[in-house]
Amino acid sequence: MKMDLVAVLSSFALLVVLICPVCCQHVDCRWGSYGEWSECDGCSRTKVRTRHVELYAQFGGAPCSGEATQAQPCVSKKGCPLATGCGDRFRCTSGQCISQSLVCNGDHDCEDGLDERNCDGDNSQYSCDLNKTPPNSGVTGRGYNVLTGQLRAGVINTLSFGGQCRKVFSGDHQDSYRLPQNILRYNFEVTVENEDSDESYDSSWSYIQHIQANALVGHDRRSFHKELTDNKAYRLIILKNKVELAQFQNSAPQYLTLAEGFWKALSSLPYTYDYSAYRQLFERYGTHYLSEGKLGGEYQGLLELDRQALDSTSTTNIDYQRCWRKVKRRFFRKKVKTTCEKLIKSVSSSHGNKVNNMPIKVKVFGGDTALTGALTLLDLDNPEANGEIYDNWASSVKDFPEVIDMKLRPLYELVKEVQCAGLKKVHLKRALEEYLSEEHPCHCGPCQNNGKPLLTGSECHCACRPGTSGHACEQGAVIGEQPGVIDGSWTCWSSWGTCIGNIQYLQTMEPQCFDLPVTPPKTCGAPPNLRNGYIEVNPRDFYLVGNTVQYSCIDGYYLIGGAVAQCTETQKWRTESPVCKSATWSVLYAEEVSEIMCSPSLQWSPSPASAHCKAVLSGPTPPPGLKCKPWENIGKTECVCKMPSQCSTSLQLCARLGSSQTRGLSLCQLGALRCLGRSFELATDCDGPQERPCPVRTANQGQFVRNRNADDSVAKTMTECEVGARRCANEQVHVVGIEACPE
Repeated sequence: MKMDLVAVLSSFALLVVLICPVCCQHVDCRWGSYGEWSECDGCSRTKVRTRHVELYAQFGGAPCSGEATQAQPCVSKKGCPLATGCGDRFRCTSGQCISQSLVCNGDHDCEDGLDERNCDGDNSQYSCDLNKTPPNSGVTGRGYNVLTGQLRAGVINTLSFGGQCRKVFSGDHQDSYRLPQNILRYNFEVTVENEDSDESYDSSWSYIQHIQANALVGHDRRSFHKELTDNKAYRLIILKNKVELAQFQNSAPQYLTLAEGFWKALSSLPYTYDYSAYRQLFERYGTHYLSEGKLGGEYQGLLELDRQALDSTSTTNIDYQRCWRKVKRRFFRKKVKTTCEKLIKSVSSSHGNKVNNMPIKVKVFGGDTALTGALTLLDLDNPEANGEIYDNWASSVKDFPEVIDMKLRPLYELVKEVQCAGLKKVHLKRALEEYLSEEHPCHCGPCQNNGKPLLTGSECHCACRPGTSGHACEQGAVIGEQPGVIDGSWTCWSSWGTCIGNIQYLQTMEPQCFDLPVTPPKTCGAPPNLRNGYIEVNPRDFYLVGNTVQYSCIDGYYLIGGAVAQCTETQKWRTESPVCKSATWSVLYAEEVSEIMCSPSLQWSPSPASAHCKAVLSGPTPPPGLKCKPWENIGKTECVCKMPSQCSTSLQLCARLGSSQTRGLSLCQLGALRCLGRSFELATDCDGPQERPCPVRTANQGQFVRNRNADDSVAKTMTECEVGARRCANEQVHVVGIEACPE
């Protein structure tokens, strides 16, 4: 019996040994053959064809080289659809059509400004007195490819205002900006996430599970899925910091104006489904557009701890749970208590450093790329130096922001304002499913020990479960399971079938797109734009004769005239001359009678007929050129004092108020207190700890103050920025007054 058991075990071991070399051999990527050429594009005079990956690289094999798409010039039998006229709308140079109400309104609603040429120069018809858009707002109109994790070419026109004058004020920039039509909401709110943002995972397996569960497709391309050390990692710590400068939300797709380049690409798409032609659109413009997001920067650092390093430093699970959140503070700010030094030594040992400089894997989004290299090396003996390197990067985010924490919508939602828009939207949705399926892990071979395959580009990788490692997870075994086990799995799904109801509807509305001998119904084009107004109900792709739309005005404006426009038998819109007027009401007051009551006899007392309103005479206006100090507001005739709580960020100083202790107050707050009649005395130091962060300002910006260097007895005038810069350079500068030196 014992001999039989030994024989069975020996046979099983031999079977595993024989199977592993076959399963774990390098698999090189191999292209399939090219498909048919697409229809010749009448605008670009090119045609394309596509090939698919026949076999994906796996187990350390070589990825495919070359591109999936080929293009070559051709002679088209059809004309370019961009040459089609615009009817009673205005035609831009690109062929895109805009409402006549947007012509000569002071805005470049055509990207080349054709709509503002040959105007009579009467700026009374201008939509707004401000054209400056929020900083970096142009990125809100970019496309995004979820397979590469990269922003692509613009799909939304971020310089079109649609005749609206919506403004937003930035307290940080002390300036007003005009919101483009695409932006529904834009907030200037600076936030920094440094504390409680780190993450800990028991294994690389749990980390992969997490990023797959939270990814839109497959896995997040901004994660460390390719940088993990499968044969060593036991626990992971992900250090995370974020710097947010602004938050935005785009309007619904019906209200978005398409970028001219993207509109041209949509116009050139074939009416019949051709994957090669539609795929080329995704390569250039991405798979999705930005629905909302934040502008700023993000830092991620990967720390891998292996079991051997934890055991060698006697780091228990209790030690780890108590200390892992303090690792970032130890590496970037200051040393922590001795009780956590064991975990710090484990991290250092896991990364194999034999000197004080420890390399670390990082992912950085936003900020100056020249500073990224310095973030990949940590000086274990000088955490303050590491913190200074990070601070330099964080300060550079304001000059080089990127979109972080984005929310996405599929690109096919933007198909509109082109011939056969409904049919092309159906085709683009189908092409998107096929395009995303190219990088689905179902194309990969199975990983041993039930590891999870990941597909990026043309390479498959195996994410191994705890206790296993190797290219195919062939080494080791999961506790409680037989080694090398591979459960069954499904092959890739086929594409969805076409919805018959949608096609029948499109055949009725767009029979010319199907070559059907059917007269299309009478429709109107897009309703005319209303300056500082919008259509209440969601705009449609088609407006049949008899359809109506209703207008409303944006905040700060009210509607005069009819709110309804109707599509008539002549296929033109009939309106009642609606106008949005600014809601700057004159102040009225009632003479003698200020209150009317309902008496017990159900009569108004006094009668409303006897009440008369009279306009209040406008008060004096501030003199032109009035300039106020940072601690003052502009009043009706002169500058008035701010309350200290109304002050924005400014230079921090130490002052003694009366007989109280010295405390830290900003320059603006001290000026406001003096303006309100309070007295104070500037001091060199504050009682208790006082942080003096370096102010983020541009050169020569800020209030002038009176200063004296430590080795100089003569006071001189400096700007807030100059004082802050000298403090950052560890120079001693004594502020002796909040006003400029007398001349």
